[in-house]
Amino acid sequence: MSNKLQKKQNGSLAVANQVDDMFGGSGSFQLPIDAPLPQIKILRETPMFETPEGETVKEITGHIIYWHHANQYYATEYGEGEQLPPTCASSNGIQPDGGSEELQADLCRNCPLNEYGSAKDGKGKACQNTIRLYVLVDGEVIPCVIKAPPSSLGKKESLLKWLTNASNVAAKAGVGTKYQPIKVSFKLHKKEFDSGFSASVLDLATIKVLTPDNKEDMAYLKQLARLYKDFTTHYFGRIAEDVATEKSETVNDNTESVDEEQEIPI
Repeated sequence: MSNKLQKKQNGSLAVANQVDDMFGGSGSFQLPIDAPLPQIKILRETPMFETPEGETVKEITGHIIYWHHANQYYATEYGEGEQLPPTCASSNGIQPDGGSEELQADLCRNCPLNEYGSAKDGKGKACQNTIRLYVLVDGEVIPCVIKAPPSSLGKKESLLKWLTNASNVAAKAGVGTKYQPIKVSFKLHKKEFDSGFSASVLDLATIKVLTPDNKEDMAYLKQLARLYKDFTTHYFGRIAEDVATEKSETVNDNTESVDEEQEIPI
């Protein structure tokens, strides 16, 4: 890198820091509480992501701030009429939330609509099982939501394997057992099913683990910690509302997407 370019970048950073300091310091922003976080969509037809700005990209890198299971049952499926919020919803995949319009069971594991074969065509589940990932994408300051579809939740796919093993990865790097310090690559591949159905499947891979003995890593760890605190303080309480009020946007790919051998643990 030339000295001229280095000075220009350093100068831009100094100006940005100066302006941040005028308004309370870097990282002092608050997450929204009256609107959902921006979403990075997984395109079903092609293994690509659509960013909140409408761009399509093949790969995203960043840090998972938080994640959770979510279940949504829509009595009226996408394309059948007015798009309504789910009839029953759970923001943890264990039991329906008290604010759901019409609870279908006391626990999700006991719900007949959460069993394979309950979908209208007899394949997959009537209830849509997802995992929601809140990801701070590299270069961004506010996390985005990535909703991993049922096709990504099979035992043979990398998502649940990565989430299960993340604590081991962090521990071996000597930074405790939290997954937030792990920089992750998010990609997609297209999976074909016997019936001719296809879906985009989320692929996660570890890039590196941020360590406190690295000055740049430590600065970013502090930023991630501030963001996690903001998330749990200002946004965490509205997650159930987001899940319970979200209108169906795409065809429910529970149908034909995950077979009995890949059953999603609830």
